[in-house]
Amino acid sequence: MKFEELYARFHAQPWFDLASVKVLFSTESEASMRTALYRLAREGKILALRRGLYCFKAPYAHQAVSGPALANALYRPSYLTERWALSWYGIIPEKARMYTSVSPKPTKSFNNELGEFRYRSIKQALFGGYTGATILGNEVQLACPEKALLDLWYLEPGDWTLERLASWRISPGLINTAALRRLAEKYIGQRMERAVSAWANYIQAYDEGEAIE
Repeated sequence: MKFEELYARFHAQPWFDLASVKVLFSTESEASMRTALYRLAREGKILALRRGLYCFKAPYAHQAVSGPALANALYRPSYLTERWALSWYGIIPEKARMYTSVSPKPTKSFNNELGEFRYRSIKQALFGGYTGATILGNEVQLACPEKALLDLWYLEPGDWTLERLASWRISPGLINTAALRRLAEKYIGQRMERAVSAWANYIQAYDEGEAIE
């Protein structure tokens, strides 16, 4: 496998996979291709994003790889939600260091030079409420604000009390409570019902400027 041929074929793409490499170098064995890709990674020419998925590194990269777009691509189907989405919308003040997504597939995590990517398993019936958003010039599948908040409540253990909501410093003005209630109907269980009730109390206290202790 020659790097020049690999570069000529894939340099205009943000990333490329082993299946495409097999097509390009069809006369070579998979073992030799994997060895060559490993060598190129050691030489700093390409980066392994996960097993079987790669991108070129500077100065060979034609374009910077977008972390949010990569989050969608590393594990399909998936969409960004809970902490990362809430941070991106400005609903919580903290900057999310980890790309948090959900998928109907088993829980999975990936780590590479571009960040930490976590995928939490969610029921197929709850896999929805996301939309396309342009982030860093790429179209990304992202939970709507209300779904991101519900996913957080659903996936994090424990009750979401008034005090716990306050500790997250959530900005309720960025949440459409009517839409949240509609989406919450799919989450069956008393714990989620209590969370929605606590949210109503949180909004009232927030609007009235009351301290929550």
